[in-house]
Amino acid sequence: MKHLLTLFFMILFVGQMTFAQSEGNHAITYKFVGVDTYSPYANLSDAGEIGFKFAARDAWDQMQPAVEVGYFYGVKDWLAIGAPFRMGKFRQRRDTLQSNPNAFSDVLFGSLDARAKISAVFKDRQKVIPYLSTGLGGMLFESREFDLQIPLQMGIDFRLARGFYIGAATEYRFSFDEIKDGDALSFTNSLFHSVGFTFVLGEEAETPPPPVIIEEEPEDTDGDGIVDEEDDCPEVAGLAAFNGCPDTDEDGIVDSEDDCPEVAGLEAFNGCPDTDSDGIADNNDDCPEEAGPESNNGCPLADRDNDGVNDADDNCPDTPGAAAFNGCPDTDGDGVADKDDKCPSVPGKTNLSGCPDADNDGVVDSADKCPTKAGPASNNGCPEIKEEDKATLNFAMKSVEFETGKNAIKTTSYKVLDDIAGLMAKYPDYSLSIGGHTDNVGADASNLALSEKRAKACFDYLVSKGVNPSRMSHAGYGETQPIADNSTKEGRQRNRRVEFRMFLR
Repeated sequence: MKHLLTLFFMILFVGQMTFAQSEGNHAITYKFVGVDTYSPYANLSDAGEIGFKFAARDAWDQMQPAVEVGYFYGVKDWLAIGAPFRMGKFRQRRDTLQSNPNAFSDVLFGSLDARAKISAVFKDRQKVIPYLSTGLGGMLFESREFDLQIPLQMGIDFRLARGFYIGAATEYRFSFDEIKDGDALSFTNSLFHSVGFTFVLGEEAETPPPPVIIEEEPEDTDGDGIVDEEDDCPEVAGLAAFNGCPDTDEDGIVDSEDDCPEVAGLEAFNGCPDTDSDGIADNNDDCPEEAGPESNNGCPLADRDNDGVNDADDNCPDTPGAAAFNGCPDTDGDGVADKDDKCPSVPGKTNLSGCPDADNDGVVDSADKCPTKAGPASNNGCPEIKEEDKATLNFAMKSVEFETGKNAIKTTSYKVLDDIAGLMAKYPDYSLSIGGHTDNVGADASNLALSEKRAKACFDYLVSKGVNPSRMSHAGYGETQPIADNSTKEGRQRNRRVEFRMFLR
């Protein structure tokens, strides 16, 4: 036992000198284990001294399966501590060793170790990592026997990817469990061979090497002595004062900002000249060598009517006018020049060629028979008679009646004539024609005279109701304009009528 402890501390000391582990990382291990029972036993001499030798065995036949799951934490760059847990079968020698040295029994076991793992790291993130591991562990058998052991492991890991390793290891476990039978002494020592995976949590990705930057000679495409990266015009030779851009006319204004890059000019006119000094740059001056006002595009004025509009632009050069109308007058001030105004002395509307429209019905007053009342152009600007009022006129034609053979109006017809008087007041711009008609019974001359008298009777009645006689006319037509067949009683009755027609004067 003394020798084992000495060996353990020597491993830790040597590991400090030669191995390293990533500090602060967490690792999980998964391994498949072969358990090889390797039990030395001792013969006791008469003097009480122990001489060890190993029991005979067939190594692969004796190996039993187990699995391991472990956790490790990087304490220092060279040291990790952890706790691997195993479970599997163990071939245990329990018979008298001298009488039956090959007698074994297979039992289930579970083990838990406290380990220190020392890894050899010669460079950052190397691919092959050898390591040593030792510590103190306990093994509990199916028979509830407990064995305290010291594991001594040697292994190697291969880094396949970031945080992922595969490896193999062999360990020898020194047991404190000794079996004494007669002059024989047996220990539950064993070999564990394992292969498996390790996953390192939080391992940083490898930092790629910095790119190799090859500095090239700066280019000067236009050969003006200014390198392209500092040249605002890298393909056109220029001056340093303008960051490599040219000033062709040497007027101190760079070509890109010069409206006249090939002719020296003034900064006030973006590099263009003003030859006649009239304050208008030559490129905008219609007469660059003759001074003139800006209103005449730099040309001298020729203005016969002295209205401030150059004769070349004056549509009325001999009559003073306004610039808004190209030198023509607008006498009535309605916004329509006299030459285009059909009513030049009366203010009007521009959409009616300068003529007025008092009632805003779209018909000029000169053509509007009702200039103060809106009406459609189809009715000469007067309001149209409504359909219900037309019906009143038609009704009167059939409803006004007279005493038989006379021109006396029946009192029952007064109401109808009163309605007609109301229509004349409603439509003051209209006139009324009254026409009397008879059937063909009797002499033609008598019928004509009777029709005239009946029309005159209606005329007089309407005058008595306040209708201006100048707005009315009356006439008799006798039997000359029938509207029905005189051979029937109904037809003759329809032909005996007085027609009332309203019309615009």
